[in-house]
Amino acid sequence: MLQLLVFDMDGVIVDTEYLDFQLQQEFVRLLSLRPNELSQQELSVLVGKSYTSLYRSIKQLSQTSLSLETIGHQLEKFAAEKYQEINYQELFRKDIVQILLYARKNHIKVALASSSRYQHIIEVLASCGIDDYFDVIISGEDFVESKPNPAIYQAVLENLDIDAENAVAIEDSFYGIAAAKSAGLKVIAYEEKRLPVDQSRADMVAKDMVEIFSILQTLKESE
Repeated sequence: MLQLLVFDMDGVIVDTEYLDFQLQQEFVRLLSLRPNELSQQELSVLVGKSYTSLYRSIKQLSQTSLSLETIGHQLEKFAAEKYQEINYQELFRKDIVQILLYARKNHIKVALASSSRYQHIIEVLASCGIDDYFDVIISGEDFVESKPNPAIYQAVLENLDIDAENAVAIEDSFYGIAAAKSAGLKVIAYEEKRLPVDQSRADMVAKDMVEIFSILQTLKESE
């Protein structure tokens, strides 16, 4: 029985994952002692990580002696200079609204599980006009280890008292898919062809929100 939908945010609700990846790999190359030797495959580990995990990966890839705290501060400054102001409405995948309305009509709970900071999540959802649709919003900053650790998904299930077998996650990154699968959820991957992302663990891959909506309708009607 379909009782819960859990959305990731970056790369699913808003098309920011590709922009973030471009910025992060540029930052790594600026810090790196061997910038021209870094492959796209090596850099792909940056996609879909929590802040702390991202800083660790940047440190490892660049082989810099900087502390994680310093890397974090420098990345934040670098991002602020690159992206003066992101218009999230332009990056918003608006077809999600029909899914949210369908969920509300059919008494399906809706949650968000994102590695981003809570305040950032709220700002993005409010900018897109969908902040009132979510029953639960959980940020990776509340966990020692975010995705691929399944704790963030386990917290969603516990909060809403719903079994994993009755929940579907919509993810795009390898780490997000891994986290949801490890927590026992069925996973629909939002297809990403611009990045070297392994989505093979997902139960299904959909090219857009319209296809995701169709899959969810089929799951609901087959009960």
